[in-house]
Amino acid sequence: MTAGLTHLRPLGALAAALALTVQPVMAQDTGNDPDPAENEIIVEGEISVDQRNARQQARDVTNARGSTTQVLARFNDEICPGVWGLSPENAQLVIDRIYDNAERAGAQLEATEDCRANLWVIFVNDPRETFQQMRDDDAFLLDGINIWQRRRILEQEGPALAWQTTLMRTEGGGDRSLGDPSNQVYSMSRLDTGMTNDIEISVVLIDRSVLADVDAFAVADYATMRALAQTRPPREEGEFDTVLALFDEDAPGPNRLSAFDISYLRSLYRGRGTGPSTRAHSGIDRLMEDELNREQ
Repeated sequence: MTAGLTHLRPLGALAAALALTVQPVMAQDTGNDPDPAENEIIVEGEISVDQRNARQQARDVTNARGSTTQVLARFNDEICPGVWGLSPENAQLVIDRIYDNAERAGAQLEATEDCRANLWVIFVNDPRETFQQMRDDDAFLLDGINIWQRRRILEQEGPALAWQTTLMRTEGGGDRSLGDPSNQVYSMSRLDTGMTNDIEISVVLIDRSVLADVDAFAVADYATMRALAQTRPPREEGEFDTVLALFDEDAPGPNRLSAFDISYLRSLYRGRGTGPSTRAHSGIDRLMEDELNREQ
């Protein structure tokens, strides 16, 4: 069995844009009166997204507990992906894809050759058994995860388990958990908490048996949505496609990031990251409209 541990690579360029060439079609005189239906002109307007449905689905896939004034977790430091359990060639495909996805989302990237991985995608035979072993071994990837969080991780369904270790900080970078008086929050409002919820380490354990049915880009896109934010597969069938449903046996989702997915991440990673969770995805509908209209 080949196991690969890879997390180093220079940042690759984004894929080249697809150029669409439209060739003119010249009308021909057939000597017959034209059929009015053939001369019908169809004008496609801009796509509109229902704000209520978009925000409802965003709340459904957000794995956050507590007050609605809590700040949603995101990486506020540079991201360096690591992959374990694949051949080096396949691991590099996953890493490159996550880098590109993170760049699209607006996250900061660490692309130096000696970067230390803080986003892990790990392929194993049994994610739950592996998690239990990691817990017994007090693995560093579980640092900061308490007993209640560990139980909730094991409650996740499907062939993947995901979790993040997080730390609340003041905008100045102070660690609120230390109780240092110098870390007081001096600017707070209903729209700005003055705090960030920083992801320190993000981990996605994936059952390697899924590789028989999906390609490297699919698992990379799924891992992107599970690792860049505290998300979960949708509990209810939503109006919009999401790669988070990739492994849903009843209604499998798309095998690539959807317009909803990339808009979810963009809405999370824009701004200073100090807004309450109630406002984290307030503009997701407009971001989706921009994405969908670009795809037309």
